[in-house]
Amino acid sequence: MGIKVDVLPLSENTPGQGWLRISGWTGASEGLECSLQSSQSRDFLHPGKQWSNVAHWFELSLVPAEDADALQAHIGPELIDPLLAASGSANFRITLNNPAGQGQSEASMVRLDKRLLTSIALTGVKTSEPTPPAAPQAVELPEPAPVIEAPAQTAQAPATPDPAPVVEPANAPAKKNRWLLPLLLIVLLALGAGIWWFMQQPKPAVVEQPAAPTTPQPTPTAQTQPCTLESMQSQDQLAFVQSCLQKAPDSASLLEVINVAKANKHCEVAQRLYANRAQNGDIQIATAYAHEYDPKFHQASECFKVPEVATAAYWYETILGFEPTNADAKQRFEELNQ
Repeated sequence: MGIKVDVLPLSENTPGQGWLRISGWTGASEGLECSLQSSQSRDFLHPGKQWSNVAHWFELSLVPAEDADALQAHIGPELIDPLLAASGSANFRITLNNPAGQGQSEASMVRLDKRLLTSIALTGVKTSEPTPPAAPQAVELPEPAPVIEAPAQTAQAPATPDPAPVVEPANAPAKKNRWLLPLLLIVLLALGAGIWWFMQQPKPAVVEQPAAPTTPQPTPTAQTQPCTLESMQSQDQLAFVQSCLQKAPDSASLLEVINVAKANKHCEVAQRLYANRAQNGDIQIATAYAHEYDPKFHQASECFKVPEVATAAYWYETILGFEPTNADAKQRFEELNQ
């Protein structure tokens, strides 16, 4: 049946830490080493979270797993961070090798547990002891100024009598209002003359404004049709994949987009579309993706040049995770692992 490799979180899910668990390995565990290759770029993981087209072998210190018949090695951010960072668009092929065991070697796909966390989750988290409060300083207050009491008055000043009110003569209002009526008549005459003059002025001619030209409606562009070849060629690959998947095309429509991407050598677009839908349980897309690598169905193309048994088995196993009764996936998975 071959080996199975999982990356699992620790019992206390610590960011950037986990177990590389290997099931089905029958060779010696001492001196075992592994290489990790991306299915998207075909590059190999190197120390420092870098990728290169030359294989690098990481040494593994394996111990028996407590809760399973398997071996496991503790791994840290050097492996977990780059795998999680690229897991949205790629899968990873692991090759185990034991140079001391007569060159025994086996390969499989890596399954990343969804609970894994990158070490970025710890960035910026710092604990510090609380700073004790400073002792209060004594504040010297100025002495209060002496209160000088005013000398008591020996005698009160005589009260000043209120001035007598001024009484205007009875005919004062008549004097004030004497000029009010003539003034009001003058204002009314002036207002009437102004209105008469305004009415006699000629009215300006009304000029009709020409009708605004009708703006033609823009032709739909690639932005309104996110899954077209024009959009694929004019956008960044990741932006195209995101906008196309947001449109949520059905499986048959998405396969047409993938075939267009393959025909125009947009290999990363095809792989991202395949992987996203397959990992989310689209059985038709996952089956087509498995066929790209399955020697029985493989058709050589620029994007999928050679068959890969381990990758095909991984996608058949993914299908069985969503649909355990899928007879075709089960049969191919068993045949590929014989």
